[in-house]
Amino acid sequence: MRAQFQYWLTKYFSGESFDHHFVFALLGPVVVDQFFLVSFNFLNTAMIASSGEAAISAVNMVGSVNVFLIQIFVAVGLGGTVLIAQYFGAGERQLLGRVVNGAVYGAVLVGLGLALVFGALHNGLLSLLFGAASPAVMANARLYMLGVLVSYPFEALVEGTNGCLRGIGRTANSLQLSLAMNLMYLLFNLVTITWLHLGVVGMIIALNLSRWLAAVLAGWMLVSHRELFALRWRVMRRIDWRMLRRVIIVCIPFAAESFFFNGGKILIQMMIVGLGTRVIVTWAIGGSWTSLSEIIPSALGTALVPLVGQSMGRGNVADARKITKSFVGLGILAFALVDAVLVLSFSRGIQLFSPAPAIVPAIFACYLIFLVWHLLAWAFSFILPNALRAAGDGKFTTTVSLVCMWAFRVVGVYVFGLRLGYGLPGVCLIMSLEWALRGLIFIHRFRGDRWHRQHLI
Repeated sequence: MRAQFQYWLTKYFSGESFDHHFVFALLGPVVVDQFFLVSFNFLNTAMIASSGEAAISAVNMVGSVNVFLIQIFVAVGLGGTVLIAQYFGAGERQLLGRVVNGAVYGAVLVGLGLALVFGALHNGLLSLLFGAASPAVMANARLYMLGVLVSYPFEALVEGTNGCLRGIGRTANSLQLSLAMNLMYLLFNLVTITWLHLGVVGMIIALNLSRWLAAVLAGWMLVSHRELFALRWRVMRRIDWRMLRRVIIVCIPFAAESFFFNGGKILIQMMIVGLGTRVIVTWAIGGSWTSLSEIIPSALGTALVPLVGQSMGRGNVADARKITKSFVGLGILAFALVDAVLVLSFSRGIQLFSPAPAIVPAIFACYLIFLVWHLLAWAFSFILPNALRAAGDGKFTTTVSLVCMWAFRVVGVYVFGLRLGYGLPGVCLIMSLEWALRGLIFIHRFRGDRWHRQHLI
């Protein structure tokens, strides 16, 4: 039986340029990182729920804007991951330090710029997006938005560093950094929300303290890996504008896709806000519960980028295809196992959020819709395109994602969720069908040859 398992691992997770030991050594820390990230967000949502519906509604509303903005400087880190992975795979180690410079400085400058611009515009922005919310919800949302923006430059430094570490396969160190940041956030939230009962103010304090301390750890992490990155003080003492521009060019498809994709999600959030505070709470709790089943598949998508990037750097398309297929299959299997556990534990687990009994059936109905389409479409829609991006085919994935989001999801949610009166179940169904549409397009692209004919280095 052991020999058969080894054969299975070798068949699906080993190639000419890597073996299954390397793959799972890289994947393991990413899974753990994603697990704790989602778990901490899950617990933080549960804690803020104890402060009332106005607090959880405000955090959820601003959370959608926060994801929209954070993904922009996360995209800069991803640009660094792709470039570093390909240079590392090609053996051009002498250029890694310059890529680190471009990725880290680029992420921090973008984070600082977002904080300044949206800090100045936050009042009008929230009124424009969520003006239908109650005054209590809006007051909490404005406060929380400012607190989140203050943390951006520090979180950007962490994300830029993580992107660089993943590019050379140091996912265990990336895990240590992310885990430290989010564990501090959870512990500080326990103090400020659960013990001191500071509500939204407590969450702001916890968020900023954890990000400031994590930024210090990120700096130390870069110093401790200076030999692997060929990193010297003369390389980092000033911004390498030429390499920064190159990182930005690579990350533009990531950033544009994230910008417009999450913009569509905010528009959907605006529609949900118009349905009332109770629906917002249902959406927030349902999203947190659903995210638990996406931990392993999301980690697979993240780990696939350096694996495909390094394979393409070596010119080995066969390995890139093989590991992509294996990761998509593993993602579907993970959904089957985890969603089965979540269905069986729903009635007790959902009580962590202290939901009103009247909304529990609605939460479960939304989760069941997502469960079905997790198995049918999610892996093809979210794991598979990461392979295309890592090979340099980001423009195609961006175009597909944006067209599907705006032409199908946004319009569909408006028609089915609002105009035809299907409400939140209609929103969930349209989102799931959009996953399927994107997945079919990406499958067709992957089966051809154009995705791996792009050249980044």
